[in-house]
Amino acid sequence: MNKRYRINDSKELLVLEAVLDAHIDGVEFVVLDLILLNEIASQATLHSVMKGLILKKMIKTETCTRDGRRKFVLPTKHGLAWLKDCSELLATFHHQ
Repeated sequence: MNKRYRINDSKELLVLEAVLDAHIDGVEFVVLDLILLNEIASQATLHSVMKGLILKKMIKTETCTRDGRRKFVLPTKHGLAWLKDCSELLATFHHQ
């Protein structure tokens, strides 16, 4: 599944999952929140992973209208499709 979406390593997967978790929970998730996930990797690595996921169209950033210094990190339709495909795959295995 991850090869189809070009997710190459565990850091990309963990960052994508963090963005999707926040989105599903309705929690604002900003670039600073992502950069502070130091249990995944260093700040520089996380920034690089974020840029890679943006290039793969899995996540996107949107500037906050109230404070132009803040950027929200959100899943794209492609990122949400990955989550749907994973859910369907798990449901298939669960029923077997």
